Amino acid sequence: MKTQKLFSIAIVIFGVVALTACEHQVAVKTSVHEDGSLDREIRLTSEDSKISKQNYFGCSEENGWALIVDSVQAESSHPDSSASKEKKNTVIFRKSYASIAEANAETSSSTDTLFHLSSKFEKHFRWFYTIYRFEDTYHPINRFRYPITDFLTSSDFLFIENLPSEGKPISKADSLFLTKLNERIFDHYFTRAYMDEYFKIFMQLADPTQQQKLKSSEKAIFDALLRKDTNFDNNPFPKLLDSLGIKIDMSTEEFKRLDKGVESKVNFMSWASEGKYLHSINMPGEIVNHNADSVAGNEFYWKPSYLKFAFKDYTLFVETKKQNIWAWIVSLIVIGGAAWGLRKKLQ
Repeated sequence: MKTQKLFSIAIVIFGVVALTACEHQVAVKTSVHEDGSLDREIRLTSEDSKISKQNYFGCSEENGWALIVDSVQAESSHPDSSASKEKKNTVIFRKSYASIAEANAETSSSTDTLFHLSSKFEKHFRWFYTIYRFEDTYHPINRFRYPITDFLTSSDFLFIENLPSEGKPISKADSLFLTKLNERIFDHYFTRAYMDEYFKIFMQLADPTQQQKLKSSEKAIFDALLRKDTNFDNNPFPKLLDSLGIKIDMSTEEFKRLDKGVESKVNFMSWASEGKYLHSINMPGEIVNHNADSVAGNEFYWKPSYLKFAFKDYTLFVETKKQNIWAWIVSLIVIGGAAWGLRKKLQ
């Protein structure tokens, strides 16, 4: 599974228990109405039987979502699995919002362990037509504070931006580049950023004297953790910090709380990076512009790689227009009246 590869270094160094989630499907559908109200459906398919009550979108019946649950037996995706069948749980959440503000208040929260999805709706009057523009934006799933720009260049971000929809073929050169990109992200950035989270915890818990020692020893700490020949236990920090004369009490409730926060971030990012995504927007009117991967009638579809919104906002937009019948009628009456008046004048 990809998760095991992505978090292998952190698991070896820190003994982190990463999620053993296999690929799961995430389908989000937004139906937009002319008055700016919207209906949202979130469909999750996973082996996890708890997703109806605990999921990374924060959906539950307690929060006002209508819930449909369906469990089916599917062929195992693991060729070496002894079990020929595995259970797939599909849950469908549905909810209507009177306005964009109401939807954003729920789905664009700043919680580190939930997806951040925000929407925008604009309506522009053009006399004969009204132009509608709707956007859904996935905000970055990366929850680490260490800057990704230390590891990825503008060319890397451009490559990610130009990736085709999931499932479409890419060239051998692009495939090789993508493999190397993933290595830099997960084998280098992830490890460095993960360590940085704990370094910040130690700085927060240390007294001023210990903070100075931590600052002066920062590079030595990271170098020691990355050395393959370093003989550490599953939790390397006590022995390592002790060797540097730094005393941090890791048995306190405060450390346990902060440690749990990092673990929750890792679990969310692990789950999010394993997803296969489908997003759709339904908009009334005649199509003007969009950035969808495909269109069927007034239904617009995207199948993005999670990399699209790993580190930057990923915006999906649709523009449509509808004729203002009353404007045409008024215009015809005015033109007809003017023509009639001109004719009378000429007579």
